[in-house]
Amino acid sequence: MNTVRPPEGARTAAGGGGVPRPATAVIGAGWAGIAAAVAAQQADDAVTLFEAARRPGGRARALPATLPDGREILLDNGQHILIGAYADTLALMRTVGVDPATALLRQPLSLRHADGGGLALPPWPAPLDLLAGIATARGWDWRDKL
Repeated sequence: MNTVRPPEGARTAAGGGGVPRPATAVIGAGWAGIAAAVAAQQADDAVTLFEAARRPGGRARALPATLPDGREILLDNGQHILIGAYADTLALMRTVGVDPATALLRQPLSLRHADGGGLALPPWPAPLDLLAGIATARGWDWRDKL
């Protein structure tokens, strides 16, 4: 990310005593670009965010589509799993005004293969969900489960 100084007469930083406010250009409005733009703005930089696509979001966006029967739908082209351990991503969502509790569909973790094998957690409190999921995992022998 390149930071450039604004021209003479540009807006100055709050309480900066006439010191020019840094200007930051961010290329790409995906998760990383938006995070960089938010961080620069929080540092009181004047931020310009550039995106080549028609909509922000990078690979994490929904695309409008029309079904053969004429119904309009949105196709999720974004991140297909966002676990609670992604604390910084969830914090970024809150910072830009998105409530993860209403924006995301929370479901128990399910990592099943086409043959039915794999791991699926029940909707129980942690860590009981993980213990039950591992105990009932299909295709795992007892050594895998330990």
